[in-house]
Amino acid sequence: MNLLFKPLIQDYQTYCKRRGFKPFMTKDEEGNFISVKEGALLYSFETYIQAFLQATESKSYREADTGLGKSDLIINVEGKEYLLESKVYYYEKQFMRGKNQLAYYAKNLGLTHAVYLVFYSNKYPLPETVTQADEVINGVRVETFLVEFDETTW
Repeated sequence: MNLLFKPLIQDYQTYCKRRGFKPFMTKDEEGNFISVKEGALLYSFETYIQAFLQATESKSYREADTGLGKSDLIINVEGKEYLLESKVYYYEKQFMRGKNQLAYYAKNLGLTHAVYLVFYSNKYPLPETVTQADEVINGVRVETFLVEFDETTW
């Protein structure tokens, strides 16, 4: 079985538009909300897909050591592994660097497919160059998905 990330993540994107992420935000010393941690956003995605993983007797591994560093998430479906890297979008160069890093990790793990899950706040518009894509980078198919989140809604 091949895991089709596009419909799975499209449903997750819709889910994220309905719910707020304020409970995941960190506070400064004065108690003001300041940001959402990347780990909390990835945890939200992993929690969202758990029913699917359990129904298909699949597994997910967070922060697994790849020999090149820690991966954000590895999903194993019927013995086939998928590498997933998540980032919170801050600027274009960081976005591009993350894609290349993911392709490098996947290639060194012998994987031909990886998923780049990029979270961005609805408070800040993305430049036109930052888009969802399905592309090949250094021989690895990298699917990029953009997930908008709301920092203001509970």
